[in-house]
Amino acid sequence: MNLRSRHADNLWKLDKHDTLNGLEPLKGSPRAALRLARGVALAIGIALCSASPAGQATTMQQNITPFRYATFAVGEVQAECLFRIAIKESNINYKAKNKSSGALGAWQIMNPLVAKLDAYDQVDWAIRYANSRYGSPCAAWAFWQKEYWW
Repeated sequence: MNLRSRHADNLWKLDKHDTLNGLEPLKGSPRAALRLARGVALAIGIALCSASPAGQATTMQQNITPFRYATFAVGEVQAECLFRIAIKESNINYKAKNKSSGALGAWQIMNPLVAKLDAYDQVDWAIRYANSRYGSPCAAWAFWQKEYWW
């Protein structure tokens, strides 16, 4: 066994504390050690950036908030108006249910299918409703401020 293969075998052996501290340092040029360290750091960085946490989805929709999702759809100003309605209607509770009217979701929608919608689908529904009935989410917010419903 030559010196180089002995060091390669020891490279992955751990001491009694499960660290590499007890190993003798590799002999060779500092420049080669620096290249090795850079390569290891790069590999760790790539692994950390590309790995998703266990049990979490990696879709774009799951990585952004519903508000941010709305800003992509209608812009920040319109999304703010839309979410002001949700704050007044349910304090942005996507599972809210009005016991007296039966309205559901963050925007208190009078449709039983809303119970099956996730937050992003509720945002889509609210945007479509605001645009079709009022012309825009900000026009819907202006109506809400006058009438206290939408």
